[in-house]
Amino acid sequence: MVSLARPPAAAVSVEDARGTLLEGLRRLPGQDVALSAALGRVLARDVCARTDLPGTDNSAMDGYAVVSAEIAGATAAAPVRLALGAESRAGHRAPDHRSGTATLIATGAPIPRGADAVVPLEQTERGGHDVLFAAGAPPGRHIRRRGEDVAAGTVVMAAGRRLRSVDVGVCAAAGMALVHVARRPRVALLSSGDELVEPGTVPQPHQVTDVNTAMLSAAVEEAGGVPVAIGVVGDDRAAVARALESARDAADLVVSSAGVSMGGHDHVRDCVAELGSVSLWTVAMRPGKPLVIGRVGDTPFVGLPGNPVSSAVTFLLFARAAILALQGASRLLPPALPVVLGEAFEKPAHLETYLRVRLERDEGGLVARSSGGQGSAMMHGLGTADALLVLPGGRSVFPAGAPATALQLP
Repeated sequence: MVSLARPPAAAVSVEDARGTLLEGLRRLPGQDVALSAALGRVLARDVCARTDLPGTDNSAMDGYAVVSAEIAGATAAAPVRLALGAESRAGHRAPDHRSGTATLIATGAPIPRGADAVVPLEQTERGGHDVLFAAGAPPGRHIRRRGEDVAAGTVVMAAGRRLRSVDVGVCAAAGMALVHVARRPRVALLSSGDELVEPGTVPQPHQVTDVNTAMLSAAVEEAGGVPVAIGVVGDDRAAVARALESARDAADLVVSSAGVSMGGHDHVRDCVAELGSVSLWTVAMRPGKPLVIGRVGDTPFVGLPGNPVSSAVTFLLFARAAILALQGASRLLPPALPVVLGEAFEKPAHLETYLRVRLERDEGGLVARSSGGQGSAMMHGLGTADALLVLPGGRSVFPAGAPATALQLP
């Protein structure tokens, strides 16, 4: 059994804290971008099909276009013979179909005027200038009808959708060269701590590598934002205040890591209060209980804990949601997956807990097992995790085999 028991602390719920952060956010204005730059962007306007899809009746198979009534009585013992007629090719206007003939047709080619069915090549036999049919075909067989996928004017992609590669394809099919998307939010990032050294530097015993700057910068990019590096500031109140002022002026959202707890050298919360306002400080969750939500001037602010795992988890639940909300995204959290616990877990009853887990599929569905150490500074278990297992407040023991929910990691 994995045990995470620690003394309780009073704080607001995760849902209420996120609501506090999101309620004051305003969606950023939109801009037109080419489809080549649309991946990961959030639509600020519905995308409507400019034409019917498909734009004309066309063939679903390589074969022969025919009049179905002319081969209705065909059997293997008594095949129907039709003369080879015209050819219909994709990208070319359809020829007229002559009665008593079979028009050679390619997949996607327009149906010739007068034909009402397509017989696949493999179901026919070619004999000189004739084609033999050993079976009939009902009207409409292997024909894609005009507009059967989407009619002109239909909304094919709603505002608020974050575009995947297949969505970009749908926009292209709808006839769009440009799409109207929200501007990417500028997200100022700063880390605090005298102990931090850059990645690649061998830390002294009293130092630690600055993991959060690189990790959060990548996380901002993944969420559709533009990271603005403010840098690392020491545990100096005046320096923290100056960094926050720079961040405020450079961004649509300010995200800091570390300096939000109760230590004598944790200055972020007090500086935010002086420069703007603090809406809340602690959240009833683990990891990540110390969390500051407020404003630096008029700019929204999220202060994350310094331990890398806590920082990653709280970014996902709060800062990432804010970045997506600024873009008007309809979905702010990662997909929630139903899982079964592959082992027992124990936690403080008053804290909503997010454990790093691997997901394995068996005949009963997805099974969640711990991905490693669950300490807030243990990065390896985060790197091998597929999801965050959500263990809600109000209970302390979760037995193996119990149903649960996991948030898929982006």
